[in-house]
Amino acid sequence: MLYEEKSTVYVRLDGDRITDINSSAFLGDTRGWTAIDAGTGDRFRHAYRHYLPGRPLDGDGISLWKLAGGKPVERTAEEIEADRAALVPPAPTALEQLRADVDFLAIMQGVEL
Repeated sequence: MLYEEKSTVYVRLDGDRITDINSSAFLGDTRGWTAIDAGTGDRFRHAYRHYLPGRPLDGDGISLWKLAGGKPVERTAEEIEADRAALVPPAPTALEQLRADVDFLAIMQGVEL
């Protein structure tokens, strides 16, 4: 379905990184969002699915797009990898921590596992 009503495309930013995208058709409050474009049609009204080719974040939550000169541009592989290298690893699960504790105690007592 093609919408004729004009919609504004908004992005949320972390620095220059785009962390989310939506349109005025679905945002009641645009505080914290930056308007980047406006127009008619699905591309503008359903911006999350149609404005960028692909999602704004990868599976690890790393932004694939940035705002440069008021326009979204793809981030370079180097920019994405720098963000990936800066990710904090998740805390170990209770089972992983228990296993590490058992291994440590065994080593401290000279027991081979």
